[in-house]
Amino acid sequence: KKILKHINRPADIEESRYDLPVSAMEYEIIDAVRSHDCTIICSETGSGKSTQVPQFLYEAGLSTPGWWSQLNGVDVSVGEEKSERLLIGITQPRRVAAV
Repeated sequence: KKILKHINRPADIEESRYDLPVSAMEYEIIDAVRSHDCTIICSETGSGKSTQVPQFLYEAGLSTPGWWSQLNGVDVSVGEEKSERLLIGITQPRRVAAV
């Protein structure tokens, strides 16, 4: 079962969002995150990596405990109460070093 969130945005924002290069890879990015423990996205400066990718993941439902539990078979809890959201973390290293 996939969880999707519908987000209403003004038309001008929606249009400018799809002008960014990373928008063409939205489904591939979501699939990669769902399928792998770690996903590294490399692209040109200004392509929308750090602004659009978190939105893709949120809208695809990847910030919900239900998604995490379904994927890992683990109940996500915080103390005695169930958490309502998981965090989507984005990092921007200035240099990628290969060993």
